[in-house]
Amino acid sequence: MAGSQRWQNDSHISGEGVQPDEKSIEDVNLTDTSVRSTLKFVIAFATGAFVFLIPIQWQGQTTIPLDVIMTLIQNASMTAVDVFSLGLIAAGGILTTISELHYRNIITVSEQTEELLQLDYWRTSVVFWAFRVIAIGFAVSILLNAGPAWMLVDPIVNTAWGALVITVALVIPIGSIFVNLLAELGGLQFIGTLAQPIMRPVFDLPGRSALDSAASWLGSFSIGYYLTRNVFDRGGYNKRDVFVICTCFATANVGTVGAVAALLDILHIFPVIIALYLVATLIVAAILVRVPPLSRVPEEYIAEPDPEPEFTGTVSEYLHFAFSEGVKTAREGDSILRTSIVGLVDGLKLAGMVVGSVLTMSMIVLLVEHYTPVFEYIATPFIPIMDFLGIPDPQTATVGIILGGAEFFIGATFVVEASLTTQVFVVIVTGAQAIFFSAPAPMMVDMFDDIPMRFRDLFVLLVMRTALLVPIAAVLTHGAAAIGLI
Repeated sequence: MAGSQRWQNDSHISGEGVQPDEKSIEDVNLTDTSVRSTLKFVIAFATGAFVFLIPIQWQGQTTIPLDVIMTLIQNASMTAVDVFSLGLIAAGGILTTISELHYRNIITVSEQTEELLQLDYWRTSVVFWAFRVIAIGFAVSILLNAGPAWMLVDPIVNTAWGALVITVALVIPIGSIFVNLLAELGGLQFIGTLAQPIMRPVFDLPGRSALDSAASWLGSFSIGYYLTRNVFDRGGYNKRDVFVICTCFATANVGTVGAVAALLDILHIFPVIIALYLVATLIVAAILVRVPPLSRVPEEYIAEPDPEPEFTGTVSEYLHFAFSEGVKTAREGDSILRTSIVGLVDGLKLAGMVVGSVLTMSMIVLLVEHYTPVFEYIATPFIPIMDFLGIPDPQTATVGIILGGAEFFIGATFVVEASLTTQVFVVIVTGAQAIFFSAPAPMMVDMFDDIPMRFRDLFVLLVMRTALLVPIAAVLTHGAAAIGLI
């Protein structure tokens, strides 16, 4: 962790000397916004934004359309969803095995088959090869309810399969359709241009990263990863940008925080919880981007660099310019239908690549939590800190936060019997930890192996995030209580 050499790769493109152009918006020739291109941009942007970003009322709860789509699919046939998820896991394990055996010269696959199966896409490390294959056994055992009783207890299966696998298996392919509409038909450029004056000075990130963050907060961290991967592959982000976005902004989504709030019976203060959670997330991000290890990740690119230009202008000029950039991208892109199909195919591939790793890792974490006191032993030294910060039920709060590093839902719901102050405090901390080792961490390591992200690096960042979040969340919680918000 001491230097940038850990992440450097001679085959990647150095970011040194890659500087974004600095221009005044007045000096830019804005795109002619024809009716066809404008409609294409507006429809794609409105559709994608509606699915991810617009809160709606559904069965008495506030949620987003993506969640409704997933609910409708599951209500139509949960058996079909289970079989679909099993198919993704099996495909990921089998294709990874064929790929690894082929590239290790154990078997020979023709060039035509190699291209048809896109075997290069499925190459990974030995560890994740094992995760994807082992996941097939876990999945079959869970769905057939055939296996050791100690492994198939309801709390473990319901979380690993019902909450995590099903969510990842559905949200990536479905969400990828709408992510691709935003990414390829102007939404990314529109939001990125508007957010640039905030993202650059505060977080040292391109303005386009605001869309990744919004997709994570209002949709799913997996959708945020997909969008980040998409831009990274096209040279829009360097390694440092990706590391910061994934570890600082892909926190628990609003829908999951809402589900936890409902379980804890604190939905009546949900707007306050979300506001405090977002404030804490942004404060921690602004700090971590300026210190190691994030500050030492090299600004290398894996594709021809395409840095976002820096512009100056008034608010109205920015709005006009952002709209023009969005329409320009939409005009040059494919049709809405073709873009949606490409997004679905990419999403299916990505889901097949990561869902097996998610299942294996979550089962390991949940089994350790369920059958051993490891997390309670780890919590003991930190209880005095909770006392000092004035958090009621300090032991419960500490264990909840430690469990949150494994899985947000487990950590947050551990405080179901605690006081309101403790519940709010723990939900803020665990929601903003971001690097949950049940799913996001293995997904990051697997999806961004060319940076590379490593578990040891992510663990250090999780510790740093938690160390910052605890006092920040304590101050925010006590402040909200002092003025009567909770």
